[in-house]
Order: sequence, then structure tokens, then C-alpha cells
Amino acid sequence: MELKNDLYSINNKLIIKATQRINKKTLGIIIKKNKPIRFIRLEQTFVAADLKKALKVSRYKVILQPENINLKVAAIINRTLLPETVFSELKNIKKNMQYTYQHILLTAILSTKISMDNNLKNIYDPVKMARLGIVHDIGKSRIPFKILNKTTPLTIAEHKILQDHPVIGYLLLNYYCGDKHHLYDCAAFEHHERLDGSGYPQKLKKINKYSQVIAVVDVFDALLSKRPYRKNPYTLRCAIDLLLDNVSQGKLNKKIVYILISYARASKPPIKELKVSTKKSVLA
Repeated sequence: MELKNDLYSINNKLIIKATQRINKKTLGIIIKKNKPIRFIRLEQTFVAADLKKALKVSRYKVILQPENINLKVAAIINRTLLPETVFSELKNIKKNMQYTYQHILLTAILSTKISMDNNLKNIYDPVKMARLGIVHDIGKSRIPFKILNKTTPLTIAEHKILQDHPVIGYLLLNYYCGDKHHLYDCAAFEHHERLDGSGYPQKLKKINKYSQVIAVVDVFDALLSKRPYRKNPYTLRCAIDLLLDNVSQGKLNKKIVYILISYARASKPPIKELKVSTKKSVLA
């Protein structure tokens, strides 16, 4: 793999040149470049207040219930340790890419909630899920605004640039987190991979279990949100239909999608009792 442009840190230090091959050797160099690294808790930063607001976003009114679970989710995310420079990245994203910033917060919230679900007992560490959710889209910060904000379909060349963001995020986190990068970077790299090998950037079929959760939530929140290229967000029903289509094609984790569907129902039925209609809704 190679990047199309030189990659710099938030402090304007060169991490890797566009011509450099990304392999174990270059990753090892990147990991050792940034020292010392100061880790701080999320609750000590501006993100904590924004997280509290994100928990009340109207499109998640039914999904983020009951309220007592939200308090536990927020407490876990607030304890998340991240390098100080990652918070500088998030501050930059908040200032310049409000949609992406909101998306990051909501993906972290919903992914952490899912990781705590009784149907997944002892499978996930919610603290690790919170870390991965917060940093999963950090690579978007290096994609040109004219591509992210484009209201017409992307060209093939623009698609290729956009599809670099998982690799960019992975490299940034290797640099910012040093030898602890493995605790933070898998979802940044894998959240657009699919279980049938149809995703990007590497067309992987074997995907980390945490990345599988974030992949589902990442798609779900994108569908429910306003986007420059789409006049209206998907309805909740249409978004669920699309997720189910992806499950039937072997792209997304079925159990995670079903847990999400359960959250979208007011009665919160256990997934073993969940009845899912095969009749597709009309997109709206």
C-alpha cells in the first residue's frame, strides 16, 4: 500500500511520504517516531460535554433507551484514555467537519452500548470498544473538504482518495499511540471491510470482532444522517432494510444487526424472539 499524498501529524510533522511503501518496516519506524506520548482521559477534555449532547440526538431517541444504560455508556467513554494529540485531531474535526465529529461520537456511543449487551456477555471489553469508536474515523481529517462535501456523485479518482481514510487513520494512530497502537487502531483500518471480502482498503474477510460492531454502526449512523450528496436521510425502517440486505449478502455480522434492530423497537424484544419482516420498505 502507498498513500497518494504525504501524511503529516496534527503538529505538522512528517509521518510518511506518499512514495513510501507501507509495510512492517515502515510501521515500525512510525511507531518509534513520536515520543514521549501523553495519554489523558476523555472526561478531562471538551469531548465529554459534546458526548453528553450527542446522547440526546433526536434520531436516536428510541434506540438510546433506557436512560440508565446511557449513563453507564457515558461513564465508560469518559474514562477512555487517548493521546493528547488525538484530542487535538478531534478538535480540528469538530471545527472543520461537524458531521464527521457527530458521527464519531454517535458511533462510539452505540458501539459501546452494543458491547455491553447481555447477548454478547464476556465477548467484548466495553472500554476497548469506546476507544475504537472514538478514533475509528480519524483518517477523514486528511480527505479534502471538496470531496467530503461534494453534492454530486464522486468520480472514480475521488472515490480512491476517500478510500484512503482507513489507512490514514491507521497510520495516524500508529504514530500517536506508539507501541500501544494495537489498542486503538484496528477499527480505523477495518471499519469499511466486509465479511465477504467486498470492502476496503484490503478486501479482508477475517475482521476483528470490534471492527465488526463498528462497521454495522458506522453504516447505520451514516444512513440516518444528512449527507451532502443525499437530500434526505434514510428512514429508520429503510436503514434497517439496508443492513438486513448486507447481512443476507454475508457482508455484516447478523447478531450485531439484530441487536440494533431490537434497540430500534420500543419494546426492546430479546433477539431470540425478534421477528424481522422480509418485505422491503420504499426508500424515503
